[in-house]
Amino acid sequence: MRKALKSRAEFIFVDAPHEAKGEEAEIRAAGGTGDHPRTWWHWEDLESTKRPSKAAHYTGWEASSSALLAALNREQGVDGILGMWPHPTGSHCFSQGSVAAALFLAELQRQSRQSSLKFAILFSGFMPRDQTYAQQLGSGGHDKIAFPTLLVHGEADELVPLERGKQLAASFLAGSLQVHGGAHCVPTCSGQIKTMIVNFLESVEHGEAQLSQPPVA
Repeated sequence: MRKALKSRAEFIFVDAPHEAKGEEAEIRAAGGTGDHPRTWWHWEDLESTKRPSKAAHYTGWEASSSALLAALNREQGVDGILGMWPHPTGSHCFSQGSVAAALFLAELQRQSRQSSLKFAILFSGFMPRDQTYAQQLGSGGHDKIAFPTLLVHGEADELVPLERGKQLAASFLAGSLQVHGGAHCVPTCSGQIKTMIVNFLESVEHGEAQLSQPPVA
């Protein structure tokens, strides 16, 4: 993605503050996140599938929120945020990181913090099962997140079913959910996917809140 969009965007990476531990570390390592996997929060009460998206209780989000706010203040003029997978040497833009991005945007809005952010792009995100955080994303009566946001989800995603992506998308006032034919992944940024992202960035630049194009097949 960075190569495909190099003429349009400069990417700044932020590491998650927590080191994954025990079962978390095994899951992260299996997902290719390096020798020292990191996480935006620790999770408990996993189902038998042992996926973070199945966890019912999160701890440690406050430190991640503070780290993201510090990075935003340090890197002046950041226009957008990608949902970040907490890789120790960079970021992949999907899954738990998309939830972290959504929670962070909701906090900025709720606290009326001024920032340079104009948009977000999230891949394979989900509504948290921890009700404390689900309530922060609209299920508890909070206002919907007003940042223009592109949410991308795989129709064949078995780890985070599309329905959970739709639940997260419903938390955004100016959100556009686009569906591709793949599974739980960040699709290659070429062809229709690249066009979709470029169109979204142009819509933000022109002050348009939502995409008008149909979902990607």
